[in-house]
Amino acid sequence: RPMSNIDTSMVVTAAQTEASAQTDLRTAVTTERDRRLNAGVVVAVTGYGNIAVQGRPTDQINLIALGDTARDLQAAGITAAVIPFRDGNNATHNLTAVQIAEVVRKGKMSASGLYAAAWALKDAATVPADFADDQHWP
Repeated sequence: RPMSNIDTSMVVTAAQTEASAQTDLRTAVTTERDRRLNAGVVVAVTGYGNIAVQGRPTDQINLIALGDTARDLQAAGITAAVIPFRDGNNATHNLTAVQIAEVVRKGKMSASGLYAAAWALKDAATVPADFADDQHWP
């Protein structure tokens, strides 16, 4: 005798479970990307040394402003180290416009690499369970 009182609309298939898990992993990839952006990167500045650059949203805005200042100073022919920059380790560096431009460029390159890595992970047919491992990131 058939069981007509079973509601099959509530049955979740293995494919649906896997699709949901992949959606969760893609969201986690975004979180990992943001964590890495916020942590920042150490950039080597020509003729100066290493500087820790953070990538939090406020740091990104500051870097954009410093990049504009650097362009203005370069256009005015100012070559002295007149731009103070407080890095991710709370050390203050007095930098030239050329050095600030390098910090900004290398910071943007680092962020672009993180975005590209996140996109590659999210666009993969299957996001690897170890997506947060450094092997998947620049």
